[in-house]
Amino acid sequence: MELFSLGLSVVALALAALAMLKIRKLEFCPEVVGGDVILPRSGRAAGAARVLLPLHFCNAGHAGGIVEWVALRVTPEADADRPVLLSPAAEVDMQRFIQSRRRLTEDNCSEPFTGFALDARRSVSKFILFDVAERGRAAPLALRPGRYYFELFVKASNASQPKLERSFEHVLEEKHLADYRDDLAVYLIDYQVTLPGVRRALADSEWLPQAAPARTSAR
Repeated sequence: MELFSLGLSVVALALAALAMLKIRKLEFCPEVVGGDVILPRSGRAAGAARVLLPLHFCNAGHAGGIVEWVALRVTPEADADRPVLLSPAAEVDMQRFIQSRRRLTEDNCSEPFTGFALDARRSVSKFILFDVAERGRAAPLALRPGRYYFELFVKASNASQPKLERSFEHVLEEKHLADYRDDLAVYLIDYQVTLPGVRRALADSEWLPQAAPARTSAR
């Protein structure tokens, strides 16, 4: 009798877990894949940087919803008690960004970032420019050699509070800063992002720097 009761309890638990899984699949389940950072040419001083994130939003659920807003917190390892909060300044048109030689202009980043719908089992890539959330009141994002930690927060319609969706890190080397001071775009690539589909989707946008074609000498 005890074994029968135990078996019945196990079956009930399994059915409850299956029901919860099915309910979750029917919900809005947004996820974000990212980790690469671009420091674009902008004409600003190196001590007042903005960052451009290529982000891939996907909905694993069978119900649609709204991605309401995003925020980025950047923490220098050398100054860990002073993180910098960044908010979206604009959405960047990457084709125009590439055509502008990776410089931010009114033509390629004139659209403000707004909440957007994400349908069931669908995904969308967005290129979001982040700047200091309280410009004029908060200290700018200063760039110095060292390790930086990035935390991406997302507020979606399926939650009452923002959620930490991604965390990653990059090391800024002196060469990166020298390139940035020389008005070159700097690319910090997160090789921990290994989803082939996401890599292909972002590669289709041609945002990565392209290698120069090899020269062949005439024989």
